[in-house]
Amino acid sequence: MLRHIFILFAIFALGSISGCTNIGGASKSATSLTNFLGFSELPKWYITSRYSYPDSQFRTNDFGLPVHFRDVGEGETIVLLHGELSSLHTWERWVEILRQEFRVVAIDLPGAGITGAPKCISNPKKHCPENLSQDYISHTLTYLIEDLNLRNFHLVGASYGGYLASRYAINNPDRIKSLTLISPLGMQQEPPFIVDYLVDSSTVSKFFQPATIATTIADDFYGTPERITPASLQRYLHLLQAPSAKKTNVLQAEMVHELMLNGTTASFADIQAPSLIMWGNRDKWGRFDHAQRWVDAIPNSMLVEYKGVGHLSMEEHPEDSAYDLIAFINDEPLPTIEGLGRDAFTIQDAVDSLGDKEALFGPNLETMEDIDSE
Repeated sequence: MLRHIFILFAIFALGSISGCTNIGGASKSATSLTNFLGFSELPKWYITSRYSYPDSQFRTNDFGLPVHFRDVGEGETIVLLHGELSSLHTWERWVEILRQEFRVVAIDLPGAGITGAPKCISNPKKHCPENLSQDYISHTLTYLIEDLNLRNFHLVGASYGGYLASRYAINNPDRIKSLTLISPLGMQQEPPFIVDYLVDSSTVSKFFQPATIATTIADDFYGTPERITPASLQRYLHLLQAPSAKKTNVLQAEMVHELMLNGTTASFADIQAPSLIMWGNRDKWGRFDHAQRWVDAIPNSMLVEYKGVGHLSMEEHPEDSAYDLIAFINDEPLPTIEGLGRDAFTIQDAVDSLGDKEALFGPNLETMEDIDSE
């Protein structure tokens, strides 16, 4: 009887979410019907074998949870913190670029990615997802930074990870060389639909979550959902259906929900490090007008806007945002602000800006449009 009730609820959930998500993508990404309907979990071995890297490392926190991270490259250290309902995989292209010049540490925070749900204190072989909290995540972050003996590093955080990064910078000003926040949470706003949905249906959602929830989250993170690749969509679904992930997904949504409704009491004016705020102007999770509020709140800060980009600039617009970060760290002009970004200046712009083009190139000059049409 109870199973029939859950099946009916699953069908209702699929119907209520179907208007704002990619059901086709959800069905293609799911590994089975029960996975699509949100009843089953993917085994730990599958998650680890499929989504770990050759350079993946693990350090066990003081609560018995092995924390997954990547530590690659040489040079000044950059620490990367992903946001809610995401994982360190969101930084994949950034890591490829940044490791050429820097040491890069990307962390799967508790409740996410391969790190997964917290372990039980009494029995570290079992999961206790109910132990997940902001304090638990922040404590684990501090523990790992201490364990890796990181000093004078550049800290980057996205979304809820941006909020955590800002709190860390306030509490540890002597450790932070620079701070970069990508669409950080912290200001009051209305929560996105899917956050409200997970919170309002938490009693049932802790036990099953249709695949459309994951695809809705992924689509909402992008300013242009068509840019998300099938592989990325599948990764979001699989990692959000890891062991005990349903409960930690709800807990993450509840933490975000509370922060969005009430805002933070943190004093961003206490941040001493030079700070860069990155924000896509099509952000559906963090209001774009909050970008200037963050710049106004942090004393030594600047803003770079990515047009047509959503909540995760580093995933949807990785090259330009990565090279902006490099320029910021090196105290150089940011390519995007200087009009040198990928979408900011084209060869055709250069040709059009010339005066007498026929005198320079002859009467048979082709435009870029002519060339593209051939």
